[in-house]
Amino acid sequence: MVKAELVGINVPVHILSEMKRLVGMIEECDDSDEQKLYHLSQSLEELSSKFTPEIIAASYARISRSTKSVDELVQEALGNVPEARKSNEAIIFGMGHHSVADHALFNFNITHASRLLIESIEKRRIGAGYTEKSQRYVTLDGDFVRPKEFSPKDLAKFERLNSFQNDFYFKNNTRLFEHLQKKNSAELGRLSGKPKNDFLKLLQGSAKEDARYGLSLATEGQLGCSYDGEAQELAIRVLKHGRLAEERELAKQLFDAARPYAPSLIQLTDADVFRAHNPGLELDEGNFKYTEENLRRMAEEAMKGSASASTEGFLSLSSLMKEGEAMAISFLDADLAIISALLFEHSRNNIMECYGAAHSLQRQGKAEGFIKQALQYLSAHDKPPRAFEINTGGLVYAANVSSSCFAQLKRHRMMSLLSQDYDTRLGFTTPPNIEEIGVGKELKYVIDASNELHEEFLPKYGKAAEYCLTNAHRRRVLIAINMRELYHFSRTREDKKAQWEIQGLSRAMSSLARTQAPIASMLLGGKHEFKEVRDNAYSRQ
Repeated sequence: MVKAELVGINVPVHILSEMKRLVGMIEECDDSDEQKLYHLSQSLEELSSKFTPEIIAASYARISRSTKSVDELVQEALGNVPEARKSNEAIIFGMGHHSVADHALFNFNITHASRLLIESIEKRRIGAGYTEKSQRYVTLDGDFVRPKEFSPKDLAKFERLNSFQNDFYFKNNTRLFEHLQKKNSAELGRLSGKPKNDFLKLLQGSAKEDARYGLSLATEGQLGCSYDGEAQELAIRVLKHGRLAEERELAKQLFDAARPYAPSLIQLTDADVFRAHNPGLELDEGNFKYTEENLRRMAEEAMKGSASASTEGFLSLSSLMKEGEAMAISFLDADLAIISALLFEHSRNNIMECYGAAHSLQRQGKAEGFIKQALQYLSAHDKPPRAFEINTGGLVYAANVSSSCFAQLKRHRMMSLLSQDYDTRLGFTTPPNIEEIGVGKELKYVIDASNELHEEFLPKYGKAAEYCLTNAHRRRVLIAINMRELYHFSRTREDKKAQWEIQGLSRAMSSLARTQAPIASMLLGGKHEFKEVRDNAYSRQ
């Protein structure tokens, strides 16, 4: 079962220093001096009541409306924590300045989490930081999550499937490493010492990242997770209504761990807590309870009879620009862009089909009704769906990617990343090295077995059926990105040390960007080739 352990929060350094001083005095105190030990312990206990990030949040929240110095505001908050909490509540809910919670920081160790859950956790990138156990650098030991949704009989089937998937990984991890050493024997022969060891580690990583294509999305992982108060509150609100039992369990643990340390900042997560702090008000959770399912129903209805793509309203040149699995799109109508993105994220149709349906809604005078229905559960404390980030005139890409590729792609923001559920109809991705060692058919056997159980489980368990799928399975994604972020993505993912699949996606995105913005994109490329790219660009007259 997933476990979230709170391991750190931010508090004023003054408190930490004073606590350290008191602990030192207690350690040095003679055991016979009971009165002194008692007073020191009382002082330490009193100080521990101020061990909360609310002090800093309350102090900074007052800066904009107070003539006092920051130091004075911190001392005031330290002197009266209950008053600091009231101040937070007044500013967050009375004035609507929820960003006050940004000054609170929480660090969690999250363990025994499936790959599927980690995808859900890492959807939030603003105000959050993640460092994840990598299947590329760490040899796995076969642990996997056993979903609570599955009946005992189905769980037994699932365990047999995971054993089959894990066998592929363990057997071929070693074979792939041996193959890569032979394939790169000339390079290894020229190296010695540390450079040789570093290159061997790189080959080991490549072997692991290819072998993992046979592992299931139930495979256990772990990560260090850091949230500011606002991001954590949002994570809890989304996860508590998640489609997976694992998501809902994690939400409860995040809430239970953080709540004692910051009751004034973690309120939009529990109806009783909200009511207690805001007499006369009720927490509206409709957006998180109903919007996702509502949009799936709306998308299904809108797509009926609209499977043929309409390209009217697209910038025709860019809509036809394709490279590999990626396609560049440019929308001329912002409303159509947003409706298309909403349909895409909540269906299993490609972006052209979704655009065709959106255009049909507009022609029939139903576009406004669609948006109204999509936002009907939105409250004053909620943001619209992420599809509302899609705009006209930007770089928008549609692509089919494997779970392995998505695991890396999902870590990038400020891009807007919309993803569909996994779709077995999209096939699967086979690493070239898997084919080279002659086990492509073995991977296909794993995929076939995974698909068979997935299709059996899907009507019964919905989203949880995806635990059966592998890192090789594909999903559709829609990526909206500005040129500045594309430079960062290109530098990182086109570098020669990057994983081969996302490297190919990044190169395709850069190539397509050059057709739309040949001047601004002139320095796109991986870190290893930056000097050459720059020299070529600046040598042109």
